[in-house]
Amino acid sequence: MARPSRTDKAVPVFELYGEEGGRPTLDPIHVESIAARSSLHNWEIKPHRHHGLFQLLWLSEGEGRLMLDGAPGRLVPGSVVLVPQHCVHGFHFERDAGGLVLTLAYPMLAGLSGELGRRLLALSAPSLCQLSRSGERVQIQRLWKLLASEYEMHAAFRPQLLEALVVALLALLLRQRGAEGDSAEAGRMPVPAPASAHLARFAAEIERSFRTHAPLAHYASLLGLSVAHLNALCREYAGRSALGMVHDRLLLEARRNLVYTAMTVREVAELLGFSDPAYFTRFFRRATGRSPTQFRERTDLPSGVL
Repeated sequence: MARPSRTDKAVPVFELYGEEGGRPTLDPIHVESIAARSSLHNWEIKPHRHHGLFQLLWLSEGEGRLMLDGAPGRLVPGSVVLVPQHCVHGFHFERDAGGLVLTLAYPMLAGLSGELGRRLLALSAPSLCQLSRSGERVQIQRLWKLLASEYEMHAAFRPQLLEALVVALLALLLRQRGAEGDSAEAGRMPVPAPASAHLARFAAEIERSFRTHAPLAHYASLLGLSVAHLNALCREYAGRSALGMVHDRLLLEARRNLVYTAMTVREVAELLGFSDPAYFTRFFRRATGRSPTQFRERTDLPSGVL
């Protein structure tokens, strides 16, 4: 398989794909068809990422291929893709592909009360799931269509109705995602609300500070916890130590830059806050079993996917 050429620059960050200039404001809820944007780019959405935006894609007809943080996948009718901020993603659609893309601003997610908002804010990895053939699948598809219709109407109480439809859609998607075992949390004991809130806040603080290599005491202080308490929460409800969660985020960003950019190992190390490239290489090898160079050489992205 041929490897697509890597760019010298970092993976591009867009508000909406292909729009180089930032908008003065982006609606907290944005809905558009897959064809509306992909048809402008020969049905190919090249690797990119978003900051401060959470996206969901639903394919209703046709087929496509995708790449999520270097992992390839196939899209068929009923596929739903959840893409948190900073995830590198790209798509190639068949010309008869139909469906919708929902873009949500993170402040909107932060305003959702209870477990739903906390779980969405805590998601850091993308996922591809297939709607099961059940009554809930019919409900989810109906909600997608109602959402698109309401978005275009500009009628009275539009913001309130849009938010209500989004909440219902997200709740059903997360319920089905957990039921099908797609979530890493599936099968774990329920997370109490206080612990869930701490973990969501910890994930947000990691996102802000992982390049600084801040000590765990920094994170614990921001959360009003001791380091021991933070570690206990992470081990019990996330299955990882607190430091392991920080390292996971560093490794994710390292992989993204090694796969999708032409930066040298030294440049990647500097970008991630490592003053010594040799230390970065040891860190990467301990976690993956390969050096950064070996990882890059053995990562082949299928040609034509992105």
